[in-house]
Amino acid sequence: MPFPHVLLALFVSIVWGVNFVVMKIGLEHLSPFLFVVFRFAIVLALLFPWLRIVKGHMGLILAAGLCLGGLHFAFVTVGLELAENITSIVIIVQMHVPLTLIMAHFLLKERLSYWRSGGVLIAFFGVLVISFDPAIMEERMAIIIIFTATSLYSIGAILLRKLQTVGIFNMQAWTAIFGLPILISLSLYTETGQMEQVMNLDREGWSAIFYTAVLSSVVGYGGMNFLLKRHPVTLIAPIFLTVPVFATTAAVLVFDEVLTTRFLVGSGLTLCGLAVIHVRDWWKKRQLVRELLP
Repeated sequence: MPFPHVLLALFVSIVWGVNFVVMKIGLEHLSPFLFVVFRFAIVLALLFPWLRIVKGHMGLILAAGLCLGGLHFAFVTVGLELAENITSIVIIVQMHVPLTLIMAHFLLKERLSYWRSGGVLIAFFGVLVISFDPAIMEERMAIIIIFTATSLYSIGAILLRKLQTVGIFNMQAWTAIFGLPILISLSLYTETGQMEQVMNLDREGWSAIFYTAVLSSVVGYGGMNFLLKRHPVTLIAPIFLTVPVFATTAAVLVFDEVLTTRFLVGSGLTLCGLAVIHVRDWWKKRQLVRELLP
């Protein structure tokens, strides 16, 4: 992979890592569902020129859009609002990797190797260690909600496997369209004072909204799509294991969060499990290339 592409992957990892902290800040200015309504509205406005009807695939696009958009973000924002410790949430979100592998094994009949199975078990064990950390005990409801959001994301990722011919910007635009009615309805029925919140938004609040919409959604997913079209997934995926590192660093710097020993052990096990899943495939790919080269 060319060095500029490595830098792009690291930049996306930084953007996604910092996004956890930015969303938490944004939720201090707007109620959860209203915040995501603004995010999706901006994404739709930016990506509307790429919006296209894809004949024969709109049913799958609807299902994937709901899982990746309105439903996923509804749970994510509620979980983030409830959470006091962002570092615990960051690790739970990374569970989308083993969850997607498990779903692919049963739903797409993709073989789950012994290495990948071992990685999944290690990752889940790490989450259990984190869950029983005394500092995280009060976060259990937030963890359950975020885990639900992560499961929805994994289902959406499985559906996307069948939509490889649909452009990423087109898919993001449809995701915003399908998600907005859900989020607007949730905001209207469960939240109050929306107009007052919008009128009182300061520069910090607007910055958080535009960061999540422009950098995290458009630039982040656009950059990932750019890399996936040019390099194997097994070469790119290990780089994105740095997302929780950047997220944890940002949380410690901004919110002065304390990292307990149990949390460090649990998160280390989870990241080791994810590394086993990714790096093993990356290494086998490199070996295959060496065997084919003269």
